[in-house]
Amino acid sequence: MFPTLFQLAAKSAAQGIHNDNIPIDFSLDTKSSNAVVRELLELDPKNIEKLKTHKNQLSRLRELDLRKCEIDGEGISNLKNFTLNSLDFGELHHLKAKFPVPIYYGRINIVSLLERALNAHSQEMIIHLGFSGMEEFQIGWEEKISKLLPSLQSIKIIHKVFSEPCGFSNLCISFPNLRTLDISSARCVSTLKGIQNIKSLQKLVMRNVRIEDSDGYKELSELKNLRVLVVSDEDNRNVNSRVRVIRSLLQAEVRMPSLEFLDCSMTSVEDHELKLFVEHHPSLKTVVAISTRCENSHIPTINLLNCLTTHSTMKSLEYAISNDRDRLAENCIVFIGKKLNTIHNQLKDSEISEFLNTLCYVLKESKNDMVKAFAISCFSIASFFGTERFIELFWLETPGMDRLLQFIMEKTVELSCVYSGYIHRVTSILIEAHRFMSLDLYTTLFMDRKMVKGLFDFAHYLIKLDPQSYQRILELYVRYLYQASKEMLNYLVSNCQAVEKCYEQVMMISQLPTKEAQKNLAEMVLRLIWVIDTNGFRNPSDKSRALMFCSTLSILLAKNLIVNRENVNTKIKDFNDSWGQSSLLDCPKMSANVFKTILNSEHSTDQSIHFGFLLMHTYINVECFLESKELWNWMKTISEWYRNSRKATKNTRESTAAILDEMRMVEKQWWSQFLPVSEFF
Repeated sequence: MFPTLFQLAAKSAAQGIHNDNIPIDFSLDTKSSNAVVRELLELDPKNIEKLKTHKNQLSRLRELDLRKCEIDGEGISNLKNFTLNSLDFGELHHLKAKFPVPIYYGRINIVSLLERALNAHSQEMIIHLGFSGMEEFQIGWEEKISKLLPSLQSIKIIHKVFSEPCGFSNLCISFPNLRTLDISSARCVSTLKGIQNIKSLQKLVMRNVRIEDSDGYKELSELKNLRVLVVSDEDNRNVNSRVRVIRSLLQAEVRMPSLEFLDCSMTSVEDHELKLFVEHHPSLKTVVAISTRCENSHIPTINLLNCLTTHSTMKSLEYAISNDRDRLAENCIVFIGKKLNTIHNQLKDSEISEFLNTLCYVLKESKNDMVKAFAISCFSIASFFGTERFIELFWLETPGMDRLLQFIMEKTVELSCVYSGYIHRVTSILIEAHRFMSLDLYTTLFMDRKMVKGLFDFAHYLIKLDPQSYQRILELYVRYLYQASKEMLNYLVSNCQAVEKCYEQVMMISQLPTKEAQKNLAEMVLRLIWVIDTNGFRNPSDKSRALMFCSTLSILLAKNLIVNRENVNTKIKDFNDSWGQSSLLDCPKMSANVFKTILNSEHSTDQSIHFGFLLMHTYINVECFLESKELWNWMKTISEWYRNSRKATKNTRESTAAILDEMRMVEKQWWSQFLPVSEFF
């Protein structure tokens, strides 16, 4: 499903606000404000600060989700500039000192916080309020908030500790008009007693809530309007200790006449128990039973979401992704991976296509990088992708193959540096996908700046972490680089720090696994040679980049990794001719290993040797003389050797003579503090 123009516009506006490069001198409408802020916080939760600077442009904001944000006291006060009807908070522990509860250290005065955050209109009209932090509130907060926010219809209160006597019952009594209640991961809840007070309740979510006594569920029968019940047990990976909620509901003889949707995923439920529960609830239309003992069940009267069929697996995964149920999604993805790895020969072509489309859906829609990483891993571990059937199935329509490969490549590169444990899988996917690419796809991929930057960053990320994978990715990158336009090469240099990163990699060249990796690195550097100006610099950054680039070229010459030495020599000569020794003073200092490598190599050219002495000149100072005696003596010895060598060029001999003169001046200046001039000589 492609994004709408409105969605694209919201993303673009959010990106502009994030980058501080979009002037908005008008107020957005409510729909646009909600969408832009949602995208803004998705880009970076720290963008909550932008609400302070853009409060006028976003004044019609109505829905605000701060679950991933750490909002400060000033940010809480700033919320009064908006009239909200929906507000979700994340962790609030850091605000306990600003909103303390007398006597009860460690609790937060949530009533005072809401009074500070919500203006009179917000207090009157807000219908949804959510808390997902672990902090505890003051005693009696329920009644006070119910009076402060009289229109509340939905409360989400995750991780709440109902430790006070009748804590849960107080919540139900205080908010009799709720239509949605989410108490997921609540602790110290032994019974749902009191829930019958919420006569209008339509949706109850209580994931990871363990009620041992089946009588604790009895009052659910009084909820005549309840349509949705979620009782999954996702925090418990131990199958044998999962909550037996369906059995408890049956034992308590609970009947919910309006119930249409049940999610009992990852609970302990038997096939016969679920079928009996369905019989007792004739209005039931959909049951989610992912990762239960009903995984292979079929109940013809309802839509059962499990992994029995390809279609139900796909629907189960879509449900998990659209509801941010990450653990359910991971379980479904693992199931798909196993099928594509072990029984793909038993699957129809249409089933395989559905599985692949579903994995692509995960990569596109999931908000959790780990879930995306699970999907990516399917493409690397499933044996199906190494079969002739895969090639035949998708080669029937080359554009179809290209679209699939392009999407997989883009998402793989996007996640490449997120989880180090997936390095080998990511590398395998990138290498294998390349085998099936058409020339058109090569060209297309290297017109995608995000793709180019991501792959380059991944290669740089690998050099220390996994040299073997680095070698494979570098080889792939060089192949892509041959398709890159001059504009793309310029982008690499200007926006991706290509020169700086190549320099870092060259400095570690002795650690690379094979000569092949070194040659690939040289090829990449040579591809950039056409867009690096080593003459006529416009600004200091151009100077620094040219210095770093010539250092890289000179090391590659010294390592004998350059075939076309003439072109490289010309570039270095341009540098040498354009820069006097004083020009190097306003540039970053290169490592002494650079000129040591150059001057110790029999493969260095006259121009690179001359360049090496230019670099050496930056080390002629009192600090080097005092703190690096070994380097100082080496510099003097190598300079004397080149000065006296008949093979050295005139420029080189003149450079070394100047260096030796300056070294003597430094030594003289230092010793003159302690010895008379006559004794020094």
